Amino acid sequence: MNKYIYNISIDCPNCAKKVERELQKDSRIESAQLDFNNKKLHVTTSLSRDEIIKMSQNISDEIFFENTYIYKAKIDCAECAKKVERALNENKSVSFASFDFPKEKLTVKTTLSKSEIEKICKDVEDEIVLLEEDIDTDDSQRNDLIKITLAVVIFIIAFISKIPYLYLISYAIAGYEVLLKAIKNIFKGKIFDENFLMSIATVGAVVLSSFSEAAAVMIFYQIGEYFQQKAVRKSRKSIKALLDISAKEALLEDGSIVSVEEIEVGSIIVVRPGEKVALDGTVIEGVSSLDEKALTGESIPVDVEVGSNVLSGSINLSSPIKIKVTKRYDESTATKIVQLIETNNDKKSSSEQFITKFSRYYTPLVCLLALIVALVVPLIIGEPFSPWIYRAMELLVVSCPCALVLSIPLSYFASIGAFARHGVLVKGSDVVEKLSKVNKVAFDKTGTLTKGELCVSSVVNLTELDILPYLASLESSSTHPIAKAIVNYYNKSLFQVSKLVEIPGKGVMGTINGQIYYAGNSKLFKSVPKVNETVVYFGKDETVLGFVTLSDQIKEDALLAVKNLKNLGVQEVTMISGDKAETCKEVANKLDLDSYHAELLPDQKLSTLKSMMGANNTVLYCGDGINDAPSLAQADIGVSMGTAGSDAAIEQSDMVIVSDNPSKISKAIKISRKTEVIVKENIIFSLLIKLIVIVLSIIGLSSMWLAIFSDVGVALIAVINAMRSGKSK
Repeated sequence: MNKYIYNISIDCPNCAKKVERELQKDSRIESAQLDFNNKKLHVTTSLSRDEIIKMSQNISDEIFFENTYIYKAKIDCAECAKKVERALNENKSVSFASFDFPKEKLTVKTTLSKSEIEKICKDVEDEIVLLEEDIDTDDSQRNDLIKITLAVVIFIIAFISKIPYLYLISYAIAGYEVLLKAIKNIFKGKIFDENFLMSIATVGAVVLSSFSEAAAVMIFYQIGEYFQQKAVRKSRKSIKALLDISAKEALLEDGSIVSVEEIEVGSIIVVRPGEKVALDGTVIEGVSSLDEKALTGESIPVDVEVGSNVLSGSINLSSPIKIKVTKRYDESTATKIVQLIETNNDKKSSSEQFITKFSRYYTPLVCLLALIVALVVPLIIGEPFSPWIYRAMELLVVSCPCALVLSIPLSYFASIGAFARHGVLVKGSDVVEKLSKVNKVAFDKTGTLTKGELCVSSVVNLTELDILPYLASLESSSTHPIAKAIVNYYNKSLFQVSKLVEIPGKGVMGTINGQIYYAGNSKLFKSVPKVNETVVYFGKDETVLGFVTLSDQIKEDALLAVKNLKNLGVQEVTMISGDKAETCKEVANKLDLDSYHAELLPDQKLSTLKSMMGANNTVLYCGDGINDAPSLAQADIGVSMGTAGSDAAIEQSDMVIVSDNPSKISKAIKISRKTEVIVKENIIFSLLIKLIVIVLSIIGLSSMWLAIFSDVGVALIAVINAMRSGKSK
């Protein structure tokens, strides 16, 4: 049975009861409950989600179900994007709305129709363009550049010829779109947007006969806007390149080319040199090298052969290989990576939330201050209005919060691109912020610090007989992981075994070259040497001739992971495991961990993790199994392994390491710390410059040139600084 919870919209109580009653009558529906007050429909059924929606709407056309719409949204102003987001979130029929300005992505969860969403957006910003496909902005950027160039040329001619009215032509060319938008917005009752402020300031300068300054302010404003958009566009392209890792089609063994979405598990696909691996799978024929850089961030190609697992999105470099598909398209590594990158900005950092609130109040307050400076101050002190109106114009230019509204989301946006290039995926900018504060790290053991598979660690011969070929021959017919590990370790030709018999609970016996041999646990023999590791004894009659020990091998870069974390100043690096104490102690000693916790059940793991957390601690937990899911959800930051990790672990985690290398955590912390420094730099720099210019404007020591620098110049500097977040190596 499937359990569904729908967000719905329905205004008629009788209609709601009718829907609930009719659904309950259907034999395929185990239970149906419609919560009219909270607008929720709970259904347990064997039917699909879409079938329930269709049935409900056939019962009553008054019920509407919540859908998620994702638009490609083009708008030039970051503050305008925030206004659209705010207007959507204030609508009672919208449960969630997020406008990711750097990505040009608008996500809306609502019971409204597409046309209703578009109407809300257009009512706020009629310049917004909503599409469900990529927008090519090359033409618009080219037109902007032509317009700016023409305005600059005429400005220079006016300056040389001393003809003041040429400045007005330059002003009109550079500013007619701004003036037009401002007029449209006035009729909509929006008087605090950037277009209105820039129009009032420059028109005021024209009225005061400061033609050259009015033209210069508008030209520099347009230049700044052009370079801001160019910087944002460059960042968008880098993310699009990261998203272009999935193959759209695949070549089947029979020679046909089909869409990857149609290929089922078990199908055989052929990947030729230079092609992308379309789906996760196992190599069944061929030897080659794969470039996994787009997935894991590692530049060294990976050699694969028959039996090797390969990830979708990797590129075949040398020879053709045949792959047996192990995961469908929607479950494959490349698809999950794309989904994680595309949805990473649904959760905002506290810095972004602060700027959203700040921009709501900052602009109106500065505009009020400008009004006081223009009209009240000259009346009080008995001076002419003209110089004070000019100062007020400067304040209007200063009042635009673009530097913060644009640069801070862009900082996180760029850093998320840097994470992805290193094979680390984060699920929101809030994760980046918390990651920078990590001071305690807890690792699961199996599959996280260790490879999660037993390997032979030692072979002990108690006589002159080399036991390994005999032991491997006895174990060759077994599918047990321990038997496989022994056979793989020997990896040579085996003896012929006859009369092989399994001894339940003990091991096996078989005849090799006329002699009966035994292999198994201590119960097969009278006395055995005591060994703390996993061990398989070998002997004849009741005498032990030797034994092999097996252990879970520590990952190659686990030691580096712990060392790097300590170098970054992490106070405690510990291990929380369900494995035996002796095994955990050995791993902890080899990795130089600060502590370890062994033999814990999932609930005990969770309790141990909670004891590490507190007001002054930010705890990161890294695990890969289903039993780690509760701890991943509880930790301040949960980190799962992208390849070895279970779906439950990946779902509950905040961060995914595609390559399964724990050393990536320290790299992620470095990137996050750099990003937070850049965010703080932009906040302090922007606010400080604006505050200084506001004070200078009020006391008459500023100019319109300085005011435009505090707006466009500071915004451009902040954007360029924000782009550094994506430069991490």
